[in-house]
Formats: sequence, C-alpha cells, structure tokens
Amino acid sequence: MSKLLSILGLFSNLGGVLLLLLFGMPVRVATAATAGTTLTWSTSSLTYQLQKFDDIYSALGWFGLGFVIFGTFLQALATLERR
Repeated sequence: MSKLLSILGLFSNLGGVLLLLLFGMPVRVATAATAGTTLTWSTSSLTYQLQKFDDIYSALGWFGLGFVIFGTFLQALATLERR
C-alpha cells in the first residue's frame, strides 16, 4: 500500500508542477501604485474576456499548488506507513 501511495504522490506532484509551469503561481503582485492592496480588475480598461482568461489561469495555478501539497502529503503518509 505504501508503494501505491508513493507513486500516486509522485504523479500528483508531477501534475502540480506541470500546471504551475504552464499557468504560473496564483499570486497577485503589488505595484507601486497599489502597494499594500491587491490588484483588482476594472472593466473600463480591460475586456471581460481577458478577466475570464486570467481567472482561469489563476484557478489552474491554485489546482497545481494543491496537487503539489496533496502529493507531498501522500508521500509523507507512505513513508510513515512503512515504519
């Protein structure tokens, strides 16, 4: 059972890293004008389609980060099960 958990953890980590490489880390970067606040979308400067595109990339980035955390948990569980 521990080998299965370890392999599932490795595949989860691989999928998470690939998602993070493709879609980036899901964090907002503060600029000098908005130091201390998160960046928000204004519909006057950007179209709704670009906002949806960025939201999809952000969600896939969060999934990638979650897969990496879940894979690490599975591998730790597999290691503890062996003892």
